[in-house]
Amino acid sequence: MDTGKIAVLLKIVEAGSFHRAARDAGMTRAFLRRALDALEAEVGVPLLHRDAAGVRLTSAGALVVARGRVLVRDAESLVADARTAAEEAAGVLRFVEPLGLPLSMRTTALMAARAAFPRLAFVIRDLEHPELQTDDAFDLMVHDAPVPRGRNWFSRVILRAPLRLMASESYLAEHGVPTDVGELSQHRVLGFRHAEAPLDELPLLAGGSVKVAPWLVSGDRLLLRALCVAGGGLLLAPNVPLAAEPGSPPLVPVLPDLIGSELLLRLSTPVPNRADARARAVVAQVLEIVDSLNDG
Repeated sequence: MDTGKIAVLLKIVEAGSFHRAARDAGMTRAFLRRALDALEAEVGVPLLHRDAAGVRLTSAGALVVARGRVLVRDAESLVADARTAAEEAAGVLRFVEPLGLPLSMRTTALMAARAAFPRLAFVIRDLEHPELQTDDAFDLMVHDAPVPRGRNWFSRVILRAPLRLMASESYLAEHGVPTDVGELSQHRVLGFRHAEAPLDELPLLAGGSVKVAPWLVSGDRLLLRALCVAGGGLLLAPNVPLAAEPGSPPLVPVLPDLIGSELLLRLSTPVPNRADARARAVVAQVLEIVDSLNDG
């Protein structure tokens, strides 16, 4: 759960209204409402009663506020400690990441990490399914599948991105644009080999899936996107600027109201390493980098 959104809820409750909270925090009411709406969507139940007199906590909201104060305080302490430790971070940090992450994003992150931690060396392993490794020989891991059961890891979501069926303009000009899922059988499809998803199905936004027959399946995201850009077929891919390389032709969403799901990119560390000042400092740096890339 995003402690930033919990902090917004605390500001609103303490101020007694969106208007006073926005004035006191120097934020817009629209920003506060969006943050609260996102938090309520994540929790799945209303947290505030809103009326002309102001705001009142629901029973669920009271629980989130009570526990949220501790979470926000701990998060602020963690960031402060990590930034303090950053100046002393040294040694070797073992980093595991999924095969085929966008090169521009990796380059930006590594150059920023180098500038922030000049005494820290990184050893990077690219794995098709990093979360399935069995030796636990890592300090930090980026992965897009849930933490496997039985793993004692500290994990948090660092990026949420819509997954949509995509194609290049050249492919659609040559083969036409599908207008319903029944036409997908007439098109070439690229398949991403995911630890959980079936290879021959595409998820429907309304629930369920549609059968397809990929002509190529790979766990390398970079290869698949390059093939899609080159006109190799339709691909279920993140529909965000972060996923595209600079100068690369844009991909076009296909059946965006029918096919898709959500990508959750996670950052994990073994629980004993959570107290490692180096890992904590790098976690804070990674979050700042992701935020800056998203804003850009």
